[in-house]
Amino acid sequence: MRTLKQFEPLVIHNFEEKVFHMENHSHTYFEIDYIYKGKGIHFLNNSIINYSTGDLFLICPGDRHHFEIKKSTHFIFIKFTESYFKLFNQPEYLEIQPTQIMESRSLKESKLQITPPNSVILKNIIDSIAILANNVDNISHSQLIYHLILSIIALVRDAIAKMDVRFSLAESKSEHLISYIHEHIYNPFDLKIQVIAPHFNIAPKYFSAYFKRVYGIGYSEYINKYRASLIALRISSRQFTIKQVVEEFGFTDESHLSRFFKRYYMISPGAYQKQHIGVPS
Repeated sequence: MRTLKQFEPLVIHNFEEKVFHMENHSHTYFEIDYIYKGKGIHFLNNSIINYSTGDLFLICPGDRHHFEIKKSTHFIFIKFTESYFKLFNQPEYLEIQPTQIMESRSLKESKLQITPPNSVILKNIIDSIAILANNVDNISHSQLIYHLILSIIALVRDAIAKMDVRFSLAESKSEHLISYIHEHIYNPFDLKIQVIAPHFNIAPKYFSAYFKRVYGIGYSEYINKYRASLIALRISSRQFTIKQVVEEFGFTDESHLSRFFKRYYMISPGAYQKQHIGVPS
């Protein structure tokens, strides 16, 4: 099984293939897969679902899937980490997090039925996201793309309400290992193997091997790369000073932060900030 990793908060892939380029795989991020055109089979966990033009699939960390293409298929994949939605102020009307909706087991067992006029609206939203992805320098910080993705989630909720499937907030809140790590990234104690392993009913002495086998990356390496990606976001967001980042992530001083950051970005935090937003470090 091939495991994919993503540390950028938002990535959009727009491509067409006659043979799907990946084998059965899981990954550490969330993914909205839209079938712009084409036909084939989607293997999602233990489900086998025929797909065609206009279909939408929601993939979460830990899900396993791949596509078998029967007719040349144009895919648009919207991939984001859990940190993506934390870059924006959550609208008051959003009582349930988008990621919680996407985690519903019911959405992995049957195809979402998005019918007109919502199917037309969905295609227009996807078209708009594709256009913006080609014309916005930093898509992760685009308010327009953010609200368009929320609109997709709204269409999903409407489809769920019309389908004969069970959906509950309690079910969608079931914890995933990656979600737990992201939630507790600022609390190193909670990420100690002696703490996290029992939380997921895994023997501590087997936890590191389990994590590497499932996600294709060492546990400590994943945490450090994820922390580095969050630090890069903070530095380039114009909202945080390097001193604030030092305090937020528990570094002893700026030198300590710099040594850590250089391991992953090959330059100092100050140079990275200057490179991305053109302000003095």
